[in-house]
Amino acid sequence: MKDMFVSESYFLCAVQKKGKIFSYDSAKIACLLAAILWEAEQAGAVSVPDGRIIPAPELPPDTPWLTPFWEHLREMDTPNFKHLLQDYSSGFSDRHLNALTQSLGDRLDAKGLVTKAKLGLFGGRTYFMPRRDSIPALTAELKVDILFQTPPSTDSTFLWLLLEKSSCIPETVTDEDRRLLREKVTSFLQQSAGSELARLNALADRLISLSESLSVFFR
Repeated sequence: MKDMFVSESYFLCAVQKKGKIFSYDSAKIACLLAAILWEAEQAGAVSVPDGRIIPAPELPPDTPWLTPFWEHLREMDTPNFKHLLQDYSSGFSDRHLNALTQSLGDRLDAKGLVTKAKLGLFGGRTYFMPRRDSIPALTAELKVDILFQTPPSTDSTFLWLLLEKSSCIPETVTDEDRRLLREKVTSFLQQSAGSELARLNALADRLISLSESLSVFFR
């Protein structure tokens, strides 16, 4: 996706109906964190050995969208998947989730892809509603990347997997397109065991499974 990170693209699709990700959206939170963790790894902001999360001493330059996530990790006593999901899915405080989604939403707003609005009591919640053409343009590019590029890019295939896992596939994607995209990505996964995409798929599945097991404590 041109000029967009996977986390931004995923967030755009995840808020397409409500304008916001809420603390009870466990699958959406898990998938968003999977995208953020991967980008933080790529940027050298964190390392993720065996489910632990180790933030770098300094946030690398040119990664402003990672600032709230990295700062949160630095505040944690023992950063790991379980504690991370607990903090972002807690029904008692939306502070960490709001900070992360605000950062992503502001970047999308600056690119003209969403309309930002403060709603709720005293304007306490910020919503990001995708603009009319932003998601159709994103899905058109996603289809081209996956269906006509060999091999498809890791960014596009990982995004598709996250959208499927959290039921965030836009309505602009037809049933036939879904079938073709699913077949292409499934085939690519089967042919690339041990690849980066396979690792990311396993990461997302692990976070979703853990978030589901934790959700009973926050509802």
